[in-house]
Amino acid sequence: MANIYDGGIDFNFNISEELAELCSLKGTTTGEDLFIEIDKTFKKLGLSWNKLVSVTTDGGRNMSGITKGLIGRINVKMVEERHEAPIFHCIIHQEALCCKVLAWKDVMNIVVSTVNYIRKNALAHRQFKIFLEECDAEYGDVIYFSEVRWLNRGVVLKRFFILRNEINIFMSEKGKIVPELSNEKWVLNLAFLTDITTLLNELNTKLQGKDKLLSDMYSNIKSFQVKLKLLHKHINEQHLDHFVCYKTVLESTKSILNWETTKINFLNIIENLQNEFSIRFSDFYVQENKIKLFQNPFSVDIDDVESNLQMEVIELQNNDILKNAFKESNDLKIFYSSLSEIDFKGIKSFAKKMITAFGSTYICEQTFSILKFRKNKYCSRLSDEHLNAVLRISTSNLKTDINELAGKIQPQKSH
Repeated sequence: MANIYDGGIDFNFNISEELAELCSLKGTTTGEDLFIEIDKTFKKLGLSWNKLVSVTTDGGRNMSGITKGLIGRINVKMVEERHEAPIFHCIIHQEALCCKVLAWKDVMNIVVSTVNYIRKNALAHRQFKIFLEECDAEYGDVIYFSEVRWLNRGVVLKRFFILRNEINIFMSEKGKIVPELSNEKWVLNLAFLTDITTLLNELNTKLQGKDKLLSDMYSNIKSFQVKLKLLHKHINEQHLDHFVCYKTVLESTKSILNWETTKINFLNIIENLQNEFSIRFSDFYVQENKIKLFQNPFSVDIDDVESNLQMEVIELQNNDILKNAFKESNDLKIFYSSLSEIDFKGIKSFAKKMITAFGSTYICEQTFSILKFRKNKYCSRLSDEHLNAVLRISTSNLKTDINELAGKIQPQKSH
């Protein structure tokens, strides 16, 4: 099954983001199969390829292949149409992939195995929750770890770190001693990893949500890269104000810490993150000048502006009334919609493209969360008739209508 979303904007800068098609792919799901379905959808909706502003995918192999993948097929189509449309790999997914450099298996393996013991054994799980209640702990349970959930690692680590003493006591009473929980060096590593993943979770949360402009999401990424530079500097100086968990443990530990040795590992982690962010967001860096122009056309260097827009940008930058209007406006959509269609036709068209570009596949992920049919006994009951009903649903009322659709699918009696 493939979700195809389209974003549009009208003359008055009213934006629409809708589920264009929910395709039932039978058999293979190659890039060619996906391209065919998208092409069918365009024809069905009366859309032409030369109206395409950009494409955002989850970066899967069938999507990103430059020859046989969906991206490759779209690029070929763009050449045929003599048209250009940037291809993006979902910012949120890219950020989640950057987090994978924080594997730190000697910490994560212990956390996951301990949590699994508590959660998988029903009796132990009940006893653990009762124990936490009696201890008046900050949280009432631990959380399962899942690689595929974007925010899971940070939440699991934060909960585990806060409950580490209660977990240590409980596991010892069960005869399942976890020596690492009494090892100050390991706990310090746990604290550091918790601090870093918490910061990454905060970034991930900022990137999520409806109606997020690509430019705003890109600014969040650039901001985090600057923060990584600051963290690198602070680690060198043993300045730990931004490492809350680590500082808490360090202040309570009795062992003498060799910071020069410790900081090497921490600096390596920060540097690995910096490298990942630099590499993975290269497709957005290519669009950096356009993003800067969209965010603030009054501060951009005219030499960094595409030649077809330079005259209008010069006109705009030397208009004091519009300059003041931009400063007073908190909404780029309102500002650009207020520009004269006669004097700034090119800039308005450019702004519309930037506004409608998807920075992430968040809206698709949101739909998958709503489709409760996956991995349940009614999965096989879904037919093309049901899927066709879903196709008519707009994203604004998707949840309500899918719940109604679920009522139509009843379990069949076995014969």
